[in-house]
Amino acid sequence: MAEYDAAVKDILSDKQVLAWILQGTASEYSNLQISEIIPLIEEPTVSGVSVNPGLSNTGSTLITGMQTESNILGEGVVYYDIRFFVRNPLSDGRRSLRIIVDVEAQKDPYPGYDLVTRGIFYGGRMLSEQAGRNFTGRDYDSLEKVYSIWICFNSPVSTANTTSRYKIVKESVYGENDKDARSDLLQVVMVNLPSEKNAEKAANKPSKLHEMLYDLFVKKQPINEKINDLIEKYGLNMRENEGRINRMCNLSEGVYMQGVEDGIEKGIEKGIEKGIEKGIEKGVEQGEERFGKLVALLTRAGRLEDITRAAESKEEREHLYKEFCL
Repeated sequence: MAEYDAAVKDILSDKQVLAWILQGTASEYSNLQISEIIPLIEEPTVSGVSVNPGLSNTGSTLITGMQTESNILGEGVVYYDIRFFVRNPLSDGRRSLRIIVDVEAQKDPYPGYDLVTRGIFYGGRMLSEQAGRNFTGRDYDSLEKVYSIWICFNSPVSTANTTSRYKIVKESVYGENDKDARSDLLQVVMVNLPSEKNAEKAANKPSKLHEMLYDLFVKKQPINEKINDLIEKYGLNMRENEGRINRMCNLSEGVYMQGVEDGIEKGIEKGIEKGIEKGIEKGVEQGEERFGKLVALLTRAGRLEDITRAAESKEEREHLYKEFCL
């Protein structure tokens, strides 16, 4: 399972894929072409615990990502899947020059807590750790906007093929105030994908982003067909990632088979447990039936005193049982 997760993140870190995600989830990039977004994604230089914005990636489309470990004294450690800087095409005197993006691959849409709250926490951490790096003192206007984007696999049919954005918005509670506050510094986006078996049952029609992510990560098909489809349908040249994609597909089969085996094992355990319960229930029914026959026989035979003794003595009950029931 860990190998499969690593393979998914490996492919997800391709700049082409990240450009598609930004175009479909972040308003700053919605009107740009994929080819225009790719050069905006920066490859930071990571050294020790410090992170500095680095040079644009002029070679491979893969990024190494920002440091994925965030360790803030008193706040604990957070591990991100993929983090990177991307230049803000709408940058002006008030908007930051860069945006910090966290992309998370989530195979379980219901891990026991609300994923949105985790996304908000991650976004909050990406804001707070800018202190001392992007600004000092009270220069909060130097904060860079952050996105926490979650690609959620295996979503139920009711939410599959949906994208939801959570952000801070201004609400005038009393009186008019036209001042344009920077309230959009943190946004959480949930992109929900169906499993292959539920794809046709999904209540919502997929967007182009959903289709691309589904074909890349979920749809099972021969590797050559997948690579060709990604090129022809989405303009994604994934030839250099062919080995990674093939590895992910092979690992996904292993994860699937492990799930099947786990399901069979749990089914057997449940069946045995149910069988024992049924056996006990059947035994009680038979015992009650024989006890009823015994009482009837003793009553008809006028041996009521035997019933009284049987209620008080195990030996007497065994004697009567052997006499009348066996």
